[in-house]
Amino acid sequence: MIQPQFQYTRLAYQARAVDSVEQVFADVRFIAPADVHANPTFAPHEAAATLRANIERIRADNQIDAGTVQVASTATPALPTPALQLDVLMETGTGKTFTFIETMHRLYQKHGLAKFIVLVPSNAIRQGTLRSLQTTAAFFAREYGNQHIRVTNYSDKAVAGFIHAPNRGISVLVATYQSFAGDSKLINRRGVEANLFGHAKSYMEALAAMRPVLIIDEPHRFEGKQTQEYLTRFRPLLTLRFGATFRRDEFINLIYTLDSLEAFRQRLVKGITVDTVGTGADMAEALTLTQVSGTAKERAAQVRYQRAGGQNATVTLQARDNLGERTGLPYLDGHVVEKITKGELLFTNGLALPLEVPVGYGMLADEVQSQLIARAIANHFEREAMLFARGIKAISLFFIDSVGKYLPDGQRAPVLRELFERHYSAQLAAMLAREDLTPDYRAYLARSAHDVARVHRGYFARSHSEKGEEEAIKLILQDKERLLSFDTDLRFIFSMWALQEGWDNPNVFTLCKLAPGHSRITRLQQIGRGLRLAVDQRLQRLPADDPQFDTINDLAVVVPASEGDFVRAIQGEISAASVRRVSAVFDDAVLAEYGVATSTRQANKVLDALAAIGLIELDDDSGQATLLWPRAQYQAQRERIVAALATVPNLPPESAQAMLRYLDLYYEGSGQVRHKQDRTPAVLTPRADQYAHFKALWESLNRDAVLRYEVDTPELIEHALAAIAAHFEVKPLAVSTTRTAGVQRLDGVRSEVADYQVLTHSVMTLAGFVRELANSTRLSVQTVSTILARMPADKFAQIRLNENRALVTLRELFTRCIHELVINKISYELREVRVKTALTDNSGHLLKTIPLALCGAETHAIANPAVHERSLYAESLMPVDSQIERDTVDESAQPAVTVFAKLPRIDIPTPLGAYNPDFGYVLHRGGKAQALYLVVETKGYAQRGEIPQREQWKIASARHFFSALQAQGVPVAFKTKINAESMSALLADMTDKSA
Repeated sequence: MIQPQFQYTRLAYQARAVDSVEQVFADVRFIAPADVHANPTFAPHEAAATLRANIERIRADNQIDAGTVQVASTATPALPTPALQLDVLMETGTGKTFTFIETMHRLYQKHGLAKFIVLVPSNAIRQGTLRSLQTTAAFFAREYGNQHIRVTNYSDKAVAGFIHAPNRGISVLVATYQSFAGDSKLINRRGVEANLFGHAKSYMEALAAMRPVLIIDEPHRFEGKQTQEYLTRFRPLLTLRFGATFRRDEFINLIYTLDSLEAFRQRLVKGITVDTVGTGADMAEALTLTQVSGTAKERAAQVRYQRAGGQNATVTLQARDNLGERTGLPYLDGHVVEKITKGELLFTNGLALPLEVPVGYGMLADEVQSQLIARAIANHFEREAMLFARGIKAISLFFIDSVGKYLPDGQRAPVLRELFERHYSAQLAAMLAREDLTPDYRAYLARSAHDVARVHRGYFARSHSEKGEEEAIKLILQDKERLLSFDTDLRFIFSMWALQEGWDNPNVFTLCKLAPGHSRITRLQQIGRGLRLAVDQRLQRLPADDPQFDTINDLAVVVPASEGDFVRAIQGEISAASVRRVSAVFDDAVLAEYGVATSTRQANKVLDALAAIGLIELDDDSGQATLLWPRAQYQAQRERIVAALATVPNLPPESAQAMLRYLDLYYEGSGQVRHKQDRTPAVLTPRADQYAHFKALWESLNRDAVLRYEVDTPELIEHALAAIAAHFEVKPLAVSTTRTAGVQRLDGVRSEVADYQVLTHSVMTLAGFVRELANSTRLSVQTVSTILARMPADKFAQIRLNENRALVTLRELFTRCIHELVINKISYELREVRVKTALTDNSGHLLKTIPLALCGAETHAIANPAVHERSLYAESLMPVDSQIERDTVDESAQPAVTVFAKLPRIDIPTPLGAYNPDFGYVLHRGGKAQALYLVVETKGYAQRGEIPQREQWKIASARHFFSALQAQGVPVAFKTKINAESMSALLADMTDKSA
């Protein structure tokens, strides 16, 4: 059986990140290397101004002001081209690895940069990166004209092969920082091989001589002083730092951000549901580091704890002491002292005790861990049947506090393994006793019922030395495709810290914390192991408009009450990890940062106004405000906030919108983390009496439609040539040169700058240029060749002046021409009405309920009874996807409206994919109901010209569909509504024309 492969698709935000890196080097002249093993370089004095201008422009376009812009303009004899650093912030689970792999391909394609070194912080991340390079190779080969990529997994033997590889394709070396950080490492030893590239005496010197591009994954793990020192030895031409976590305010040349807030807001990662076990009172035990004494070599730590009877006690610990043995509490056996500093005690299992900070450990008791395991298994079974029906395998991940509790360790029993198998067997038996299981799902469960060890495995640092664990290691770290297959029984994975960072799996739906927090790893990083969007058996993601998208893409996190307010903690970390700081708690400084208030006095008046309507609770002592409204109430009462701020004297009008922007970011970002009991209803109830009025419109919209259009190639060629004549212009590179004399005398260097004209030269062959343009526009090579051959000679000559810019310009012109011609050629052949629709069953009868997600990703509470009377749905809410949709719902209490609804999916075919309008209205006309229909598309823009071109083309195509309905006597109008327009104006226009 052929193993399915991940189906890669370049997403818009990933493409923008790659484009941002590419644009940094726009109009920068690269100098060919003297040797085939090295990368091209650029002259810093010549390129610095252009690089700085490009970076500042990209940051402005991407709305980034965090960090600093730093570009060196001088060089030294030791380093002719100083390293340029670029930072890219991307949230865990959004395809960061895919993005930096494509960045390699783009830099090689555009500038010939061929030697890349990818540095990662752990072996698990290295294995995942190597796997990603392997599985994306075919995709990028198709996208980049069959560019070859050669991947080297760092080892003492393999590094020489990477060094000597010529630049006939991309060469990538993947290594952990442990490979190079230390003079004793082979890479730094001198005299290991004769005849190294660049007369180098060590492998490190040879790598430095080729001026590699250094890609650092998760840069916060490379911040140690020693590590930073060794990083400089690579002498990279360019350092690209890709990470989800950076030290705040230490960005250098940050050119793209997709932070936690944006990832949640755009539904690019799973939502988070927190399931808390216990009340806190039953887990009140705490360890407190009360004192540190001794010297750096022999420090001692005094720790306060609670005995089994609840009495306080203290114990003194030194390095390698076992806390369980010293206290007589067996469930603390996994706590062995690793390190004691002046302010912290660190155990080998990752638990950290800061000085004078109580750290709960009640979760470590066997009974508490038993409850957590049982709850996690129950969460797994709650959704597994539904996921199985969609072809999605559910995986659960457990973080434990001691390896010995899972893997046998001498005479001690693996208590967590035994607890898991006992709970799993009991819950499995209950599942198999149910009568509503499908035959396939029942067979899937029963297959391992008599050998439950097949459904769980562990991965720990010591796993590599355990006999019989090789297959499990390979399955967990490398064979992700096989792990996601129903043919493999493994679906519960246990780890301590080895998988807490870097490793992830898209189908982790339950994450159980049986271990305390790690001093280096945040809660958000831990749950990041399961944030990636799920894939099915074909390894494809669900489309965002799938009715079950949000239900499926939800990560359940099971934690003990001793973790405190885990939801609030996660929300705080999301805010802290984001470039834009947004939190449920804020003060006057935040209001100033977001442009809400210009002074402390004014900010305090704003806070008072918000407190008066109950949006916030204000602490008069600290001046901090805490948001009180739930998301639904906020969305329903936005206008109330605006009205409250209007009462603040001298507050600028734009301040209200600035306040709403802040609140939108919170409620659509970190506010997406919720307690389990906070789940909103997932269905709508269509009202039969209202559907009787709505039925004729609904059936008209659900006509099977055959879309017809043709691209007339000769007409396209003429159209493209006209566009080229009018709009194609490419300017040559502007370059200056600096001649520096007396370089050998550092105190007497003299430089002179002069302008000179760049001789035209080609980076691509003509055939390569044609092929690239054909691939990017999906036109035939013959059509592209014909257009280029007929270009005016002066226009064609401009291509050689700057081939990259010419390619982009022609691609945009050709694409526009294609869509303009197609839109004017569209027609629809309407056929019979579909029986089964989003509102009706196979017999055409109205469904009792429909999934809410068919109509929108969010809900808007309907406060006006007149609006609810006209709604198709029984609930006092309406599904929405944007603020303009909320406004449209509130404006629908018009006398002319009989019934209206946010429309479920219809899928009108267009050349750009399925189109789904937003609202449907049945209107009165002359006292008669159902005499006139209105379909409304809402767009949250101030001007129609601001609507993205692709959306405009879809709307234009849909107009032809509604024209076809009108031609068959259906009295329907199709309108686009933007921010400046009201429903009353649209309806007045409709009734005037129909009178």
